Amino acid sequence: MQLPWEARRLILEVDQLLKRAGAQDDLRVQSDYAQYAVIRVSGLHEQAVTEIVQTHVKAQASPTVLSHIEYRMTTFQNPSVERILQLVGSFDRRWRDSLDSALGDPERGAIGSIGYQRNKIAHGQNSTVSLAQVSQYFEEIKSVLDKVASQF
Repeated sequence: MQLPWEARRLILEVDQLLKRAGAQDDLRVQSDYAQYAVIRVSGLHEQAVTEIVQTHVKAQASPTVLSHIEYRMTTFQNPSVERILQLVGSFDRRWRDSLDSALGDPERGAIGSIGYQRNKIAHGQNSTVSLAQVSQYFEEIKSVLDKVASQF
């Protein structure tokens, strides 16, 4: 499956945000943008996985099953690698195994790092994440999303 339209739209928005942030000369402003970008990348990650699952179920299942999946996906928040693998595996164990072997260390690290930074920022703790780091996490997470979509 190709990434659903909504996921692609969110990716484009974050791409544009990171470009605007990189164009800033003031490092303090760049730092603020980096923290905001962490929140956006984290939300994109969560929303895109949800969109992938719902698009698959919408094409395969009855309206009642779709309704159930949509309800269950409301609890899919702050996805870790393991939570993504569990979700994919709940549809087909082979999909989980395939995704698990396809994910590299940089992709796994990006998921963990973006979640860690998001929690620090959301809970008012200091974050020293740079715009370059967020941009790298974003690239890795886009790769993860493509790999998740390819399982469906």
